[in-house]
Amino acid sequence: MESERRVFVQGVSALYREVGEGPVVLFVHGNASNGRDWQGVMRALAPTHRVVVPSLPGFGETDPVEDVAPPRMVSFIAAFLDAIGVDEVVMVGHSYGGLLAAEFALAHPRRVTRLALVDANGLGRMINPLVAAQALIPSPIADLVITALLLPGGVLLRVASSTLQFRQPWRVPWQVWRDQLRLSFSRTYLRTSFDVVRRGVSLRGQRFVVLDRLRDISVPTLVVWGLTDDVVPVWQALFAAWRLPEGKLAVIGGAGHIPHLDTPEEFLDHLGPFVRDNTGRTAPAAAAPQGRPRDADQS
Repeated sequence: MESERRVFVQGVSALYREVGEGPVVLFVHGNASNGRDWQGVMRALAPTHRVVVPSLPGFGETDPVEDVAPPRMVSFIAAFLDAIGVDEVVMVGHSYGGLLAAEFALAHPRRVTRLALVDANGLGRMINPLVAAQALIPSPIADLVITALLLPGGVLLRVASSTLQFRQPWRVPWQVWRDQLRLSFSRTYLRTSFDVVRRGVSLRGQRFVVLDRLRDISVPTLVVWGLTDDVVPVWQALFAAWRLPEGKLAVIGGAGHIPHLDTPEEFLDHLGPFVRDNTGRTAPAAAAPQGRPRDADQS
């Protein structure tokens, strides 16, 4: 049964979800998102793996931190794994979380047994110009925009903008829409989402690019991309898979930037076998170290 727990990480109260037993699969969500987006994938992998999904700082469920740049977030993820007593993982990251996953694999190569990058940032400079334009908004103006988004009409605009990232919105679980609506009322969530864009993007494109360092990632790596992703172009996936020593590419037709919600069955057709190939090669991890994390409803 899926459970929500809290643990203190670098002085931050962090929420995470987990289900299943066995080798650990760690999912890292993207910007303007949260860990609940992975629930369908969590349930699918639970029979063979312990699936762990932390909420990154500032995204509505974990306390915010001042710096949202990748080095700070990678440090947070490493400390989170230490806090829950996990040494190594199969790591899956989406969008901004994909950039963090790649950076984590480079910084902590012995802690990652397999890696999956899903429509990941950081595999090239190009990004949708509308995203780059957000980085030009001065902070005081951004505060006004966030205030406007918190008004009733602004919330509808926020949900509508999320819808544009889907190619098959009718396949997205209703819980995802509910969570998007709930998070649209969080100033901290909106501010963190804006700060990630401002910190990571300029008029020249993405600031944090790992493409030239992918050859240093020696573990099997699956690059999954939606064919019609209009945030980061699909050709970045092609170059990334080519540069990875053990890279494998899966392009999903009919999917946009969020294939695990757009096309969940097709996504699992690729991710499931890739993750399960690792079964038996990693020692099973205990459900949780005693006396450290606690159930979220007890916090």
